[in-house]
Amino acid sequence: MIRRTPTMIPMSDADVQEIRDLVTDQKSRFEAKQKTLLAMKKVAEHPIQPNDPETLPWFQLLVAERNRRLGIPAPSTGIRGSAGIPGPSTGSSDTNAR
Repeated sequence: MIRRTPTMIPMSDADVQEIRDLVTDQKSRFEAKQKTLLAMKKVAEHPIQPNDPETLPWFQLLVAERNRRLGIPAPSTGIRGSAGIPGPSTGSSDTNAR
């Protein structure tokens, strides 16, 4: 193979800085992608458990959001008396009248 002298391309300082910025941006995107892939690998190896103390608050938020979207009342309120469904009256009853 015949070697020749490299062709010199005239570049200003701004052009050089732009290329340096592009290379830095490309490296940071690659590192972020690798970090994401590593996190995904860890999750795949150890799936989230609902009773795990680290993920319990996050899991509870997911369940609450799902229930809210589906219109399922919160477990602590019960079925009656929530979501506009009237429950049994709390007024006088036969046991209170005596």
